[in-house]
Amino acid sequence: MRQIIGTCILSILCLACNFSKKEKDMANSVSNNSETQFQNSALERSMMRGEKIYKNFCMSCHGSNGKGMSKAFPPLANSDYLMNQQKASIRAIKYGQSGEITVNGKIYNSVMSPLGLKDKEVADVMNYINNSWGNSNDRLITEEEVSRIEQ
Repeated sequence: MRQIIGTCILSILCLACNFSKKEKDMANSVSNNSETQFQNSALERSMMRGEKIYKNFCMSCHGSNGKGMSKAFPPLANSDYLMNQQKASIRAIKYGQSGEITVNGKIYNSVMSPLGLKDKEVADVMNYINNSWGNSNDRLITEEEVSRIEQ
């Protein structure tokens, strides 16, 4: 009888340990999904704000489709420069841009005046253009990151 009771107790303990491990794994999975979902939601909200800023400040030169103006203003659509030069792109939006840059193999040498945007607005427009017209960057550009970019 003692042997049967001992076996039952041991079985219950083993089940409890397995259940506890599964619960922890599930909780971690839910936690990770919640963090990702929150980040995606934050990115989506930032992109929505950034679209409005883009339409008000950027669209006249870079176009509604992000293709820019040949020989004058570089494209943002499928832009190797934008995707590979994030800090320089942030700096250009924040402080303006002059001098030669090469975008998708073409040289541009025009002037982009400072837009007078706040750091949060710069972050929002960066998140929008980073995820529009064939660009894809799921990393959220933050106001804090923009604030650290110096001229």
